[in-house]
Amino acid sequence: MKRILLLGISIVVSCLLLGGVIGWAAGNTLIVGVTQDVETLDPANHRSRITETTIRNMYDGLVTRTSDMEVVPELAVSWEQVSTTEWIFYLQKDVKWHDGEKFTAEDVKFTIDRLVKEGMINGMTSPRKSLLDPVNGAEVIDTYTVKLTLDAPMPHLLAFLPFQEMVAKHYVEEFGDDYLAENAMGTGPFELVRWDKGTQVIMKRFDDYYGGSPDIPPVGSAQVETLIFKVIPELSSRIAALQAGEVDIITEVSADLMGQIEGDPNLEIVTCNGTRSYVLGMNCVTGEFADKRVRQAMNYAIDMEQIVAALYSGLGEVIPTILSPNAIGYADLDPYGYDPDKAKELLTQAGYSNGLSVVIDAQDSLKNIAEACAQMLREIGIDASTQVWEWSVLKPELLANKRQMWVTSWGNGSMDPQGIFVPKLGTGERGNYTGYSNTTLNLLFALSKITLDSDERLTCFIEGQKIVYDECPMVWGYVTKEIYGKSTRVQGWNPSPDGKLNMHDVSLSG
Repeated sequence: MKRILLLGISIVVSCLLLGGVIGWAAGNTLIVGVTQDVETLDPANHRSRITETTIRNMYDGLVTRTSDMEVVPELAVSWEQVSTTEWIFYLQKDVKWHDGEKFTAEDVKFTIDRLVKEGMINGMTSPRKSLLDPVNGAEVIDTYTVKLTLDAPMPHLLAFLPFQEMVAKHYVEEFGDDYLAENAMGTGPFELVRWDKGTQVIMKRFDDYYGGSPDIPPVGSAQVETLIFKVIPELSSRIAALQAGEVDIITEVSADLMGQIEGDPNLEIVTCNGTRSYVLGMNCVTGEFADKRVRQAMNYAIDMEQIVAALYSGLGEVIPTILSPNAIGYADLDPYGYDPDKAKELLTQAGYSNGLSVVIDAQDSLKNIAEACAQMLREIGIDASTQVWEWSVLKPELLANKRQMWVTSWGNGSMDPQGIFVPKLGTGERGNYTGYSNTTLNLLFALSKITLDSDERLTCFIEGQKIVYDECPMVWGYVTKEIYGKSTRVQGWNPSPDGKLNMHDVSLSG
């Protein structure tokens, strides 16, 4: 009760000092306009990119990534793999939680166990558990040394650890999971002031911050006093807020509206390589697309270069399979390319010389892509139309193999094929809506999950890409740039391909 009272007093005092919060734009306050609210302030109980990128400013992980996607130390100073199923992490010794308590190996064990063990969050299992399979738990060796134990080798462990933020054992045990979900308390550069649900998350600088990763300078406390993530769902409203000086950075700018920002001398566009692949899935189980030749024809019939040029102002790159060119093990294959004559030839071989009828499904946010693809298919004699769905309705239809073709995307912030190649194309995997199955590919995936020989692992992925390139269960699409707008007074910020908005090093001029 005493701790709750002190926390409450701290929040009230902070709010009085900050003077209102909503609408701030003056002083040393950084405001980021984002598309949606966080789902929770509990790092272990979500699978939301916007949630992670927001709360990551209040929590740190054992490791993190630079804006170049390199995995570097954070709360851990170093690590070693002592056996095929054991990793030891050596921790920072000068780290404090926002309540002043010391960060230790007990907190790491508690966090890892809470992520991977059954029923650890209000009797439920963390939705992030699959990100750490096959980790089964952690052991405390001493105050600043912890061992992660696995059921099987996990060569991609370091690629997936940056997604896991540490929570305080004493805090969760005292206040509970429900309280943590609304009252963040981490070791990060900012501490929570308050969460106005649906409106904004407000943070203030944590002056006792240990400095963060030594590989991401400057090392020390945050540069700004206050950080706000403000929810502005409509892009036009985000741009207007940026132009008015009500926010300093906005996310998810579309290519067609970049000109509104570029024409303002006080604003600028910033881009980085994205990690999201856009493709068209096809029903490989029943109907026309069970025939590989028809699937290949679709790849020749849709001009992905034109779609990138028209819809994204050229800020994207066509890909030959589902992997981004920046991914580990990317195969040097030429994209299919636009060849309508070849498409017609393949359709004739498959018995569709008179064409076929296709409905391309899409969520509302992707309907412009579906419409562009349908137009291209109509140009070669295919009766193509589009249908817009809510994802919650479309997903069961896809899993039941009831649809023909659909526009979809999948993000892969780890840049490891385990995060996209396997779940989208492995038999029965969680993201495989096409029903595609290939025994050889599954064997390659199985080996890639356990081999500690990095060359062998890369070979698995390269050979796997050759298989799906030929069998094309999808119309291979493209990856796009992530586009942000910002005020010219924002200094020291480089966006990261994984979408995380790390505001620790950002300063404001003027």
